[in-house]
Amino acid sequence: MIMNILMVVLGIASVIGIHEASHMLVSKFFGIKVLKFSLGFGPILLSKTINETSYELRLLPLGGFVSCAGEDPEMNVERGFFSVSWWKRSLIALAGPVANLILGFVMIFVLLVLFKGWPILQGLGRAYTISSMAITETLKALGGMIGHTVPASQLSGPIMVTKLLASSVKEGIAQFLFVLAIISLSLGLFNLVPCPGLDGGHVILYFGEFLYGRKFSTKVYIMWSYIGILLLVSLMLFTCYLDIVKLLH
Repeated sequence: MIMNILMVVLGIASVIGIHEASHMLVSKFFGIKVLKFSLGFGPILLSKTINETSYELRLLPLGGFVSCAGEDPEMNVERGFFSVSWWKRSLIALAGPVANLILGFVMIFVLLVLFKGWPILQGLGRAYTISSMAITETLKALGGMIGHTVPASQLSGPIMVTKLLASSVKEGIAQFLFVLAIISLSLGLFNLVPCPGLDGGHVILYFGEFLYGRKFSTKVYIMWSYIGILLLVSLMLFTCYLDIVKLLH
């Protein structure tokens, strides 16, 4: 039981960690000073500073963040986040979701080759097909949520996703990794949605800078963040409620 819980926590933390690490690496590539790389939220369990970046492991593993110097657009900070052009910041935002999509595809491909014995070329084709199907279903769910055409019973939140991942552990490592790969694909696609609080929303805001001809004021970014937090918290509470209803039935 403890080992199963540990595998679920490590699996989710790995998917999130790769997402956040991609944001960090692309930021560093563009010369931005990364102050913190944190895996999880809440109290700090472990912390290690390497060069100029503090790497932290926190109590709650369901999340993470990267903190850079100069995150205030109205401040001129050397090697700050807003010291680089809008398209570089857009690439930084896109790095996380793209990494999750690539990770999901690679995991499915490796599972097909190592566990199912598929030849490499055929495995690539099959992995592409499975990944495309997972992405298509996620798009349908996202589109249904926006258009209110998906029944509430078909929506799943963090509780049901964690339950599904925990159940897959009992079916063997291959099934566990396959479910984790699908989660990575869905997470990557979800974060590309052009909504405040998501990476896709950041890209929309940065592209707006390009159209506007200059950076927006700090108030605009703060308001955008507040709207994003409100939407994401509302979505999480709603899906958690649906998950609890399903479990009770």
